[in-house]
Amino acid sequence: MTTTPATPVAPARPKRATPGWIWLLVGVFAVLLIGAFVLIAGTAVTGLTPRETPGVWYDPDNARPDGSRALAHIIDDHGGQVRVVRGLARFTDAPQPDSDTTVVVSSTGALNEGTARQFLERVSGAGRVVLVAPDSAALELLGLPVRVAWAADFVVTQARCDAPGIEPTDTVTSHGTVYRATEADARECFPAGDGSTVVVLPRTADRPEVVVANGRMFTNAQLTAHDDAGVAVRLLAGSGEVLWYVPFVTDQIAADGSESDIPAALGPLVVLSVFAVLALMLWRGRRFGALVAEPLPAVVKAVETTQARGRMYQKAGADARAAAALRIHTLSSLASYLGLPYDAGRATDALAAPDHELADGRADPPDPAVDAIITTVVSVTGRDPDQVRALLAGPLPSAADGLMLFTSDLTALEKEVRQTP
Repeated sequence: MTTTPATPVAPARPKRATPGWIWLLVGVFAVLLIGAFVLIAGTAVTGLTPRETPGVWYDPDNARPDGSRALAHIIDDHGGQVRVVRGLARFTDAPQPDSDTTVVVSSTGALNEGTARQFLERVSGAGRVVLVAPDSAALELLGLPVRVAWAADFVVTQARCDAPGIEPTDTVTSHGTVYRATEADARECFPAGDGSTVVVLPRTADRPEVVVANGRMFTNAQLTAHDDAGVAVRLLAGSGEVLWYVPFVTDQIAADGSESDIPAALGPLVVLSVFAVLALMLWRGRRFGALVAEPLPAVVKAVETTQARGRMYQKAGADARAAAALRIHTLSSLASYLGLPYDAGRATDALAAPDHELADGRADPPDPAVDAIITTVVSVTGRDPDQVRALLAGPLPSAADGLMLFTSDLTALEKEVRQTP
């Protein structure tokens, strides 16, 4: 009997232990992660308010064309004292304004019922309150007898009134939001469109003198035009001190008789949940293994999607619909750049409606928002108004050649407005 010798089996390679420095890095990373979560949760619970960067419209530290830094410096250079307070906490910590103080409020859209009530209590003894470009919601919250109107065209308008800080012969440039008073004792100055650029409400038993003004005369870009600088300085610097209040959106407090929508226990629950998740990660977490390669999903390039949509429009003979979509995009881009209202979503929904018909050779129906954009584009570019209206509201091309020319003209117009090559 022959015995076959057994093949020797090689001993299994012992597993290498994980180096200690890797566990050290994992521990440091876990500590840093826990610290970051605790810091974020603590900020949410304590309600710390981040410092707002001065980059919004009419901000006294904003040096861009839509800011009011130049006006604040002019007042300081002429002996006035401008003190800027940001957020409700700093506003309430500052000394209460007296009869020798003018309170200026920009970013009025950040006010709510509670902050508006507290603001009115603080400024009851002020000499004057100037509201810079408030919207209808802010006017309603402050209980002022003023309503919002609209001036579509840029106009140079004369005061035609006699109010503190305003001469009847003063002239300013007005456009956009204007105001109309519903109180007989109010004085309306610089009429434009359906309202006036400035409305002055006299002092009453429960409020100081209030000036509601379109903010364009306060901006760095507009300050050198006509009498804008003089009127702005006289409206704001008529007292010994100017207190410029910039509300924060995070200054939301509950009004009297109303409860907060956020439960008081939400903050501790968030912190507890974070620690529970971290504990679960440390309990169930596994050490890092080798990377596993997996196939990527199909990638469709953006240009292929665009070309496919173009072929669909071409096959359907929908050149007018494609041109309408391009026009909506251009109007939306111009309105955003010029700071004008335009509802591109509504226009797109109307275009996509099954019963929407595009009439060849006929202009779009009148739209006040589009008219305002056309007027502003004409004033910025100096183009012929009929040419601009033909592009932005005129008949749409119905052939491929006309669509290409129409697209080129829209692109050239937008570049000219933005002053880009």
